[in-house]
Order: sequence, then C-alpha cells, then structure tokens
Amino acid sequence: MAEENSTPETEVAQPEPISLTLQDLNVTANIIDLAVQRGAFKGAEAQTVGQAFNKLVDVIQKISPPPAEPASDADAPAETPAETTEETATKE
Repeated sequence: MAEENSTPETEVAQPEPISLTLQDLNVTANIIDLAVQRGAFKGAEAQTVGQAFNKLVDVIQKISPPPAEPASDADAPAETPAETTEETATKE
C-alpha cells in the first residue's frame, strides 16, 4: 500500500477585517482641523495637510447618507383660510 503523506493542517490566522466607520472619518477630520488651528504643523506642511484634509472631507461627503427630511405635513393639502369678500358677506 502506498503511504499517504498526511500532514496535520495548520490553521492560518486570518487578519481581522479593517473596520473604519463614518464616525471614525469625521473624528479624524476634526483632529486635523483642530491641529491646524493650534499651529501643530509648519507652514511648509500646510499645503500637504490641507490637501489630505480636503480629500478626507470629500470622502466623508460622498459616503454620508443624505440628511433625513423631517416628517412634515407636506403631503397633506394645505389649508387656506376662508376669504371673506363682499360677495360672500350676508346681504340684508
């Protein structure tokens, strides 16, 4: 009989999926904005930081869900006040 080469299967550890939420991106943009306001970057770095910030804000705007419209009575017909004219006034 042929000898089978059976090696025990070793489980390869799967890396955890990267989880980056919209809130994480907003926090990152706020951190960059705050750091710029506090002068954390040199003048020569301002353009690079600004470009990265603008790209981040663009991504946030593209993936953000549209703002929910508040429930309103827009579907209901608008009530108009009754107009009083000389024609509709009671005649004597």
